[in-house]
Amino acid sequence: MGVTTKDLAKICGVSRTTVTRALYGGSIRDDTKNRILETARALGYQPDLLARSLVKGTSMTIGVIVVDLRNQYFPKMLDAIENTLKEYNYLLNITLHENSRETEQRLLQELIGHRVDGLIISPANQDRDFWEYLKNIPVPVVVIGNNLGDGISTVGIDEEQATSDAVSFILGKNYQNIVFVVPPLSNCNDPGNIGHRQRVVGYSKAMKASGLPEQLILGSDYIEQALNYMKNCTQRPAFLCSGDTYAIEVLSTLRQAGFTEVKDFGIMGFDCIDILQKWSPVLTTVDNHVEQIGRQSAELLLELISEKSSRKSIKIPHNMVSGETI
Repeated sequence: MGVTTKDLAKICGVSRTTVTRALYGGSIRDDTKNRILETARALGYQPDLLARSLVKGTSMTIGVIVVDLRNQYFPKMLDAIENTLKEYNYLLNITLHENSRETEQRLLQELIGHRVDGLIISPANQDRDFWEYLKNIPVPVVVIGNNLGDGISTVGIDEEQATSDAVSFILGKNYQNIVFVVPPLSNCNDPGNIGHRQRVVGYSKAMKASGLPEQLILGSDYIEQALNYMKNCTQRPAFLCSGDTYAIEVLSTLRQAGFTEVKDFGIMGFDCIDILQKWSPVLTTVDNHVEQIGRQSAELLLELISEKSSRKSIKIPHNMVSGETI
């Protein structure tokens, strides 16, 4: 059995209250505090996190709710969040809602029940009632993505503008046939991930401004759809994909079917995933600075927890990354 605060109190000749103050930042004499801390280190004392939470009024745990971990966007973002928070001795409780509104609501209630100090969420729910619910929960919240209303802190890029800029980038490479591939959405009115829906809006606006027809590939069978489109099109297309993973899968399939990037088609991704930038050919993509989103989400949440900030929105820049596929 490990050393307890009762053991430390007996060895150091002080009360357990004094030991608790020494371990968790209370006000006691420096010489007494140093003696207790040195004894704790020498005996290998491990703090009782539950006791610490009761003393400090904090669990030192942050709840994070995202869609899934299949898309490399979220692991990259979570890594940045974790690296930032561990500097302040916070633990992460990561959960996945898999685009289920019911699951998301349940996870929120469970995390609040576990007394997390704050929440970072990439939500499935997008309606106003859910936004009001987030505003009234008893811990600070940071939402990944664009703001749906006042009262909630958000961190993210301008999804519409980033997609519009991507269309302009492709047009500048002499493509007049641009197909937007958005697998997370089953139709244009799909209430799924708001970021992807906003990207559709940005694509539509850019295509209308250019006088070109909109062409969307939606749903889980996007690879088959892209291949069929390629086999039947008469003008060299550029596939703009709403994620690097989707772009690589489409690119691989078209290559296996005998088509060649740039010569027969162009392809561009979204998210600038590091490992995929080492793939050959190098993927042309939109860099939405995922690590910066993760880091600033964590930093903003810490400021909200400590009540050092009331900032409500942080807009992250984006840029086009030239590769070998457009």
